[in-house]
Amino acid sequence: MQQLRQDLAQGVKTKYCDTCWNDEAAGKSSLRQEYNKRLSKHTDLRAIAASKTYISDHMPIGLDIDMGNICNFKCMMCTPRNSSRIQTEKKQHSSKFKELSFLPIDPEFNFDWPDQAQFQTLFKSIAPNLKILQLKGGEPLLIKDVMSTIKLVEDKKNTVLSITTNGSVKFDDDFVDQLTQFQRIWLCVSVDGIEEHGEYVRYGSHWPTTHNTISKLSKLSNCTFRLSTVLQFYSALTFPRIADYAIDNNLDMEILFCYTPNFLSIHSILPRQHEMFLQFINEKTQQHPDILWLKTVQGYLNSYVFDPVLHEQCQQYTATLNSIRHNQSADIQELFHNA
Repeated sequence: MQQLRQDLAQGVKTKYCDTCWNDEAAGKSSLRQEYNKRLSKHTDLRAIAASKTYISDHMPIGLDIDMGNICNFKCMMCTPRNSSRIQTEKKQHSSKFKELSFLPIDPEFNFDWPDQAQFQTLFKSIAPNLKILQLKGGEPLLIKDVMSTIKLVEDKKNTVLSITTNGSVKFDDDFVDQLTQFQRIWLCVSVDGIEEHGEYVRYGSHWPTTHNTISKLSKLSNCTFRLSTVLQFYSALTFPRIADYAIDNNLDMEILFCYTPNFLSIHSILPRQHEMFLQFINEKTQQHPDILWLKTVQGYLNSYVFDPVLHEQCQQYTATLNSIRHNQSADIQELFHNA
């Protein structure tokens, strides 16, 4: 860690941070940049970078915590690390997944650590100094430790809370009351398709419920609200309607890039499908030159290089999930056909 801190302080593009470097090269504001922007309001980052240890003398002021993998969805691009339902599905149908020799091996994770005394003690010691708390899952609102963790934050009026949700869980009055006590809340609802496309890609979702959640959360007074979407193979079909939905409802968007599994990246999109996708984005960017997320998508699509091997793997993976879930989409199947 000491070497990593030194490299970052000295501007060395270490391989461990490739995701951020790739995001920035595509014109996207990376997680590194976002956190530097937020943390700079509360601490002197230049002084830390100029120090001998590259470590602040103070207790941590920001925490980014994956609370577990409990989730009620089985999104096409997700993994067992972030979805308990996918974890179960892979165990139940292990023979089918073993036929896909290109799939990476899923490591074992301990998802019980939020219950352990060591974490509870550590968090209580950090909580008084917290300025930024980001909670992720799984679906954070289904994980039992999330509410208790939020309640442990003592100085809510000077703390920013960030949560990404899939939009399926109702925010009860107690939870909303906790949210309104924070200085600011950053809320993202994950959307990877509208209506039937969303229900296909985010398997287990119900679009009217997601839409109602978006309508409710986007109106909270102390909230910075965004839709969050993953640019991936299926986006060639699904993203245009997502973009129109966001623009029509005056919603900002967080754009994420699918790097893993790589066969679901944009590089598995057929050239003709990519051409139509980019044409749509170019037209929207001309119509709405002030919308930054459109430029982010445009920049990423311009990095596209078709990989026929990834495309074949994507087709096999999609067919396997369809057979297991008995879930078919004629529109999705068109993505595998050259016009």
